[in-house]
Parts: sequence; structure tokens; C-alpha cells
Amino acid sequence: MLETPASAGTEYPAEDLRRYQFHTGASLSALRPDEPCPVLYRDLGPVALRRHLRGTLPRLAGPLTPLLYMRTVDFREPYTDYENTGRLVFLRPLHVQPWRSGVPGVFVARATRPVDLSTVAYCPGSIPLESVEPLAREVKDAAELREALGGREYDEQVAGALHALDGLVAELEATETRAEPLRRALQSHLRDERLRAREELARLGVEENDLCAAWHHLPRERRALLKEALPRLELARVVEGGAVI
Repeated sequence: MLETPASAGTEYPAEDLRRYQFHTGASLSALRPDEPCPVLYRDLGPVALRRHLRGTLPRLAGPLTPLLYMRTVDFREPYTDYENTGRLVFLRPLHVQPWRSGVPGVFVARATRPVDLSTVAYCPGSIPLESVEPLAREVKDAAELREALGGREYDEQVAGALHALDGLVAELEATETRAEPLRRALQSHLRDERLRAREELARLGVEENDLCAAWHHLPRERRALLKEALPRLELARVVEGGAVI
């Protein structure tokens, strides 16, 4: 629901976030007392999103970042979510004390700020955010949004999304056993190891982005190529620098 800092019933701003400009790369600013805070959305990524939907995710920001990043419905993320995994919807975002990040359409809050999960809903990728936005401006919690989105029909779409996430995460975990050590070599502080890692990428016929991009940001054909190539990985050639016989 749309609220202003003056009407939300919470002290705002509770903390000065301007010291985190080093993290955003732009000047942060608080909302004015009479300025409505927009409905905000967040992409968690498939692993964290699956944990959130199963109730086992400890916090909504990454484990090392000091800030929780959110965006408005009009902001276009600088990547494509090829699996359309869906987004979290912050229905009463003033509870997490968002500030403008300095990038239009992007807001940040302290990653350690307590989050009332009853005011955070999940929007499956099968439901366009543009159709959720007018509903989200009116409801106060996830239960009300569920009813506005069809109740049982919404539950079925969430169940379908969770099933798809299970498959996507299993696919990711199967590739990570080989991809992670090669990625680590590619980012090594040892120049020769980095060069050998790039040679191995070329031999396998894959690109650095295939190895380093988020799994759901890769087109399916690139993921299929990586899954086919990684079993042919000769890691000893990269890490030890020796010929594989």
C-alpha cells in the first residue's frame, strides 16, 4: 500500500544511510515526510528464492552486503531472467526504511533491518508485475494480495513456480561441482593460472560469461552448452599447470 513517512506509523528515517554511498556509487537520500513510498520489488535469485518460499532463508539480502536492494515496477533490471522466476513484493516498504539509491527506480535499506514477512509477498513469473502493481498499492499484507490474485489459483501458480525452482536449482548444483573450481582459477591472483583457465574455456568452447553469470541469467542454450562441456574439463591442466595424459 502507498504510505508516506508521515502516515506509516513508524519513525523514519531511523538511520542515516548516506555513509553507504561507497556501496551504491551514488548519493543516497531519504524520502520527504509527505512523499509516498512506491511499492518495491526484489529479485532473490533461484537458490535464495526457493529457500524463502520454503521458509528457511535467514535474510533477504546477500550474506555479505550491508544493503538490501529493491526496485520500482518501472525499473528495468540490467539482465534478463530467462526462467522468469518471479519477484518479491514489499507491500509496506517503509517498514524496511528504504532510501533512494541515487539510481532512478532503485531503493536500498539496511540489510540487517528486521523484515515483517507478512508484508512481503511473492509474485510468480506467470503474473506480470504490471498487473500486480495496482493491487499492491491497495493491500496491506501478503494475505490480502493472495486473495486479490485469486486465492487458490494464486496458490497453484506459486506451487508451480516452486516446482520449477526445484528443477532449476538441481541443474545449477549439478554444474557447480565443476564450474566453481574453474571459476576460482579464472579469478586467481596467479596470472599463469588465469591464462590456463582462459585456455581451458576456449578448448571447451564456452565463454567467461557462461561460467560467471547467474544461472537464470543465461539462455537455455548456453546452459545446455555448459552442461555438455564441463564433464570434459581437465582441471589439473589449469590448477597444476601440467599436461594431462
